[in-house]
Amino acid sequence: MAKGGKEIRRRIKSVKNTQQITKAMKMVAAARLRKSEGRTQASRPYSDTLRRVMQRLGDVTSGGSFEHPFLRHIAPDVPKVLAVLFTSDKGLCGSFNTNLVRKAEEFIRQQTQAGRQVELVLVGRKGYQYFKSRGLASGDYIASYTHKSSFADMKPLVNLLTSAYMGQQVSEVYLIYSRFVNVVKNIPSVVRLLPIEAPPQAEASSSGFREDVSLEPSPEALLEVLLPRYFQTVLFQAALENFTSENGSRMVAMENATKAAGDMIVDLTLQYNKARQAGITLELLDIVGGAEALKG
Repeated sequence: MAKGGKEIRRRIKSVKNTQQITKAMKMVAAARLRKSEGRTQASRPYSDTLRRVMQRLGDVTSGGSFEHPFLRHIAPDVPKVLAVLFTSDKGLCGSFNTNLVRKAEEFIRQQTQAGRQVELVLVGRKGYQYFKSRGLASGDYIASYTHKSSFADMKPLVNLLTSAYMGQQVSEVYLIYSRFVNVVKNIPSVVRLLPIEAPPQAEASSSGFREDVSLEPSPEALLEVLLPRYFQTVLFQAALENFTSENGSRMVAMENATKAAGDMIVDLTLQYNKARQAGITLELLDIVGGAEALKG
């Protein structure tokens, strides 16, 4: 019984060490979440407004002499689309990466049923490892962006996407990332980046942009200036949303792991006390039995 007690003590010590690690990881994730959440929430109105402006400007210029290639399908017959999948470089963040991978697989199935091939651009090591093992990833991956990433860090990815689209290698470009809602909720989302989607009919008719509106400068001039900014903004916002969702998921996962370790320590302590009490009882029985034998 003493041997069993020593084994339980070793397990309790091991679980306590694990609990300290998960608690520290939770605190790190919470600190990163606070920084990235503020940045994400602050940039979201700008990103959403810019997206709507680009949609409406494209709606104004449609059918006229000015038709930018980003506003229409320049290679609609090409049976290939490009999808940028954002995942994390590190694990221990619950079902965060699993949900994103499932969303990507669902997107691939839909495109395959439509007769299209999907080429993946993988941002994050976890997504790369998954699709590499299934033979769906070629080349290397792009390291996951963090709250310290800047607009300049998005330029290589912007150049990659624009060159593939302008070179008519793909017909459309999509983003697959996790949109942050709150600490316990994030939504894996698919957004078409190229060509820019037109606004819904009801929204367009009530916004005033479909009527005769005078713009200074012209919509064409605005598009020429805003389009480069648009790509970096949308990609930058997706990277922020994804990183914030990652740390929210990691914080929740580490909190649950810490609680589970605490529950395990309680159970092991109870087992240890029972084993110790059983050992004491056996020792008492041996003493009483020896005393009775001496009396006899």
